[in-house]
Amino acid sequence: MRMHQPYMNLIQSALDFINVDSPSTSRYIAYARAVQNQIQIIEKMEKRSLTIADWVQMAIELGRRALERDIGAKRIAESIYPLVDGSGQFSSYAKLSASAATHLLLIWTGTIRSIRPEERTLLIDVIAELQKLYLSRI
Repeated sequence: MRMHQPYMNLIQSALDFINVDSPSTSRYIAYARAVQNQIQIIEKMEKRSLTIADWVQMAIELGRRALERDIGAKRIAESIYPLVDGSGQFSSYAKLSASAATHLLLIWTGTIRSIRPEERTLLIDVIAELQKLYLSRI
C-alpha cells in the first residue's frame, strides 16, 4: 500500500511530536487535536473510517522512519496513542501478549510478509507500550 499525502502528514506530525523532549500537556493536547483533525480529513476524502489495516500500515511506516532516526518504542507509542485511542479498535488487542497481538495484526492486515525482522521487533515493542498506555487509562 502506497501512503498518500494525508497519511504522510499524519506520520510527519507523529515524528515531529516524537522529536520534542518532554512535551507539555498543552502540546500533547494540541497534537492529539491535530491528529483527530487529520483523521477526519482522511475519512472525508476516502468516504470511510480508517481500519486496523490503515493503522498498522501507518505504524509500520512510522516504525521505519523511527528506526532510521533511532527513536525508541515508548516515544513512538506515546506519539501514536491518540490515533489508537481515537480509533476504538485497539481494545481487543490490549489484553493479548504484545507478540501475539502483533502477529494477529500482521496476519489480519496482510502485512506479515512485507515487514522486516527489525521492524517486527520494534512493532512488538510499540504494541507493548500502547497496551500499557491503553490499560492505564481505562
